[in-house]
Amino acid sequence: MSVNEIKSETFWRFNREGFHKNVESHCSAGLKQFKKIIRSYVFFHLFFLGLLTGEVTTFFLSLTLLFQTSLIALSLAAILLTGFVYLILLFYFQTKKPEQFLELRNFFMLLCKKGLPKNLITSEYHLSLANAAYRFAAHLSREEGQLYTLPQKIGSLNQVMRKVTDLCHRKDIQRMKEVLFLVSISEHIQLIKNAPTNLEAHASLANAYVALSRLYQKRESEREKFQTAAKKAIQEYKIIDHLSPNDPWVYAQLASCYHDLKMHDEEIAHYEKVLELCPEDKQILFRLGILCFQQGENARGLQIYEKLKEMLFSRADELIDFYDANLKQEYFISSL
Repeated sequence: MSVNEIKSETFWRFNREGFHKNVESHCSAGLKQFKKIIRSYVFFHLFFLGLLTGEVTTFFLSLTLLFQTSLIALSLAAILLTGFVYLILLFYFQTKKPEQFLELRNFFMLLCKKGLPKNLITSEYHLSLANAAYRFAAHLSREEGQLYTLPQKIGSLNQVMRKVTDLCHRKDIQRMKEVLFLVSISEHIQLIKNAPTNLEAHASLANAYVALSRLYQKRESEREKFQTAAKKAIQEYKIIDHLSPNDPWVYAQLASCYHDLKMHDEEIAHYEKVLELCPEDKQILFRLGILCFQQGENARGLQIYEKLKEMLFSRADELIDFYDANLKQEYFISSL
């Protein structure tokens, strides 16, 4: 089986529509439970914030208006006690939250497993579970910034709500997605242990590693994890290249991984391999031209520009904007 066949073949060979609907239903239920978990912490913080606000207000009123020593002492003691209880509970909930995410993952995966036939072959079993976990993560991605929506009458404030959501829940969403990507990877690995040369499994596993690396890439504190995940993705693509050589899709994916790792020489080399197989690919030529300018290879970049002009590529003139990219250290291929 070639990589092109993998990309055109669906993963679902057994009652695919029914299982797909079940997975979507499980994702919705899981998302609802995830929202319930993270919102409970919001209510926790708001409750203590309101309580402390009331106690501090009472303290200053008793200090400035009533001048009752006993009331002042009682108010101060209440503030200290509330602050102490808040810190203790905060520490407890911070420890509890990762466990809740794992429990949610286990619950979701159990629901998906119940929807699989008992006589399903091993490859379909693990691949179906891996893709189910990936779908749940995709649902979380779509919900980012939309966990709290306001009525249409005050819909103009939704932009503010998205920023608040991002501030309060971005780490929680990323952590839950990480848990799901890891279980997806685990299911792929179990599949590969049973079918080491299964191209479909290696291609899907490589995509899972890429998704995980992009998640880590957003966090500067997890740079090492990002590099590890990206390098594992590269290894999977190399395996695919060995099993199905000279496929331009594989070389393009490898180039993308090397771009994330800022290994620009390797990125250029793999784009060149794509062009050897698909010399008329204008988008690859355009990206290669940007890379050449960014690396200071202006002469080669201009040659690519001239070739794109001859090919009547609509974005050829945009390439010249990157002529001084080596000086500015600007590099925007990922946004193309």
